[in-house]
Amino acid sequence: MIKLDISVVLFFYLFFTVIVVFGIWIWLERGSSFNTFKVDRKDMWQCAVCNYVYIDPKSGDFSRCPRCRSINKKGVHKA
Repeated sequence: MIKLDISVVLFFYLFFTVIVVFGIWIWLERGSSFNTFKVDRKDMWQCAVCNYVYIDPKSGDFSRCPRCRSINKKGVHKA
C-alpha cells in the first residue's frame, strides 16, 4: 500500500479537476463558432430629425424612427 499525505491527495484531486475543466472549456470554445451579426447596407437608416442610426429590413422607401417616431425617406440624411 502506498502511503500518501492528505495534502498530496488534495493537490492531485484539485490539479486533475482543474485540468479537466480547462480541457472541457477549450473543447467547447473551439467547437463554438458564433455567427457574426451581418447588416446589409440597404437596411441601415439614419433619422433626419434626431440623427439616430437604426436597422429596419422590413421597410420599403419609408421607415419610422424607433426613437422619435418620425418618418424617414430612404437616402435622405441630415447634413
